[in-house]
Amino acid sequence: MNKSGPLLLVLISILICGLNYGTVIANPNNTSPSIRESSTEVRYKSAIKVIAGYFNDINANRWINVDKWYVKEEANEMKSFMDDEENQEKKLGLLNIRKARLIKWKELPYDYAENYLPNRYMDKYSIKRAFYVAVDYKVYHENEYHINGVNYFLVVLVLEDGNWKIALTPLVPVNSIIFDGYGFGTEDEKTFDERRLKFHSK
Repeated sequence: MNKSGPLLLVLISILICGLNYGTVIANPNNTSPSIRESSTEVRYKSAIKVIAGYFNDINANRWINVDKWYVKEEANEMKSFMDDEENQEKKLGLLNIRKARLIKWKELPYDYAENYLPNRYMDKYSIKRAFYVAVDYKVYHENEYHINGVNYFLVVLVLEDGNWKIALTPLVPVNSIIFDGYGFGTEDEKTFDERRLKFHSK
């Protein structure tokens, strides 16, 4: 009996299972087989790079770059807002931010985060992720949207034309995030809602 036949079948089976198990992408900076990342890890790092890049541009007041981080639908509105001389003079919206430093982030289960998102808007996107972030702001004028110190909110990313883009950056009830076990555990996080909302309707 030829023993090589069954052995060959076993080897082919292992190879097929290996190919179906998941995509493996080599680190572009190091092609060594010992340093590899799964497609999930690569996508996660790509998403974080978008969030970090966005806040780096805000921190440097590179307003000309900010719209480029957003989905097409939002980018045009963002550019028009940033280019408006009255908005610039009055320091409205993001233009109110002098400095922005990303401190902490964590990805939330999307089915949890979507409780705080407008479903009609988000339903048009098939691949989406939600990150809970802590960003240290220095602002010109404190209001319910931006206060001095660490601010807590969501950054929602979607995959558009193969790239992660920002769809929304909504404020959320931080006390609920903490209660549900997704908080960062910092003291200022516990008082953020109260400190922010004291500027409501002012």
